[in-house]
Amino acid sequence: MTRPSRRSRKWAIALLLLGGVAACVDSDKIPPKGSIITVSANPATIPLSSGSECVSLLNVPNCGTSQIVATVSSELGVPLSDQDVRFNNEAGRLFLGDVSNPVDAANIPISTDEDGNAVVKLITSGTAKVTARSGLNSGTITITTVAGNLSSIVLNVDDTSTGCTASSSTVTSCGQTVCFKAVAQDSSGDGIPGVVLLFDLQNNDASGNTFNVQFTPSQATTNVDGEAFTKFTPDSTCPAECGGGKSCQGEVVAVTQGGGVNSSPVQLLINIP
Repeated sequence: MTRPSRRSRKWAIALLLLGGVAACVDSDKIPPKGSIITVSANPATIPLSSGSECVSLLNVPNCGTSQIVATVSSELGVPLSDQDVRFNNEAGRLFLGDVSNPVDAANIPISTDEDGNAVVKLITSGTAKVTARSGLNSGTITITTVAGNLSSIVLNVDDTSTGCTASSSTVTSCGQTVCFKAVAQDSSGDGIPGVVLLFDLQNNDASGNTFNVQFTPSQATTNVDGEAFTKFTPDSTCPAECGGGKSCQGEVVAVTQGGGVNSSPVQLLINIP
């Protein structure tokens, strides 16, 4: 049996080391165990419009773009720079640069900046789910589209729908059901269908008491007239937190996904004996 010479063994070891270095150079830099990744978009609801890029990039007459941001943080919430993030999408096209000269950005490593952010752009003509991964961590966001230029959201108490036990924003019972109607409008005041709206309660702490509610639904899509409906009832903490005339407050808002457009808040007057 012929044994390899000492010199050939040294060359073999050197080649293995070089291969290991090359593998390290080619592999993604991933965050440590316990880190997290969150994904946001601006806007998260894209108004569709015609453009030459829609035809050249997607072969459709109408489309829109959004900026997708994946933020990588340590388990303590500290942003992590120089981490590689890979983006994937189920519709549309991910790219870097400008729509006039886009560079494909799907499933390639994008490094996070000093704020822990990796940024790409999405052009789409319809609802698109985008996932960002860094190592074992991942985050997902769904981008929706609307056929119109969303300008405002008008939110009011709804006293005509069934099941509503309040005709105003005054809450006098922990068993009360308060209904709301939100209207997504363009700059001309016309309703826009297909807009996903989220309903939320804010500024609901007063004098150490917290007023909490359950929205049904907490998210709704506007109908052909641009309207979306929800209702709330106070949750089980209401009697202890706000009963007996205790000081409580709150205001209801409707927002698009990602918070790009917000309604003016509806102030609640809470007086529960």
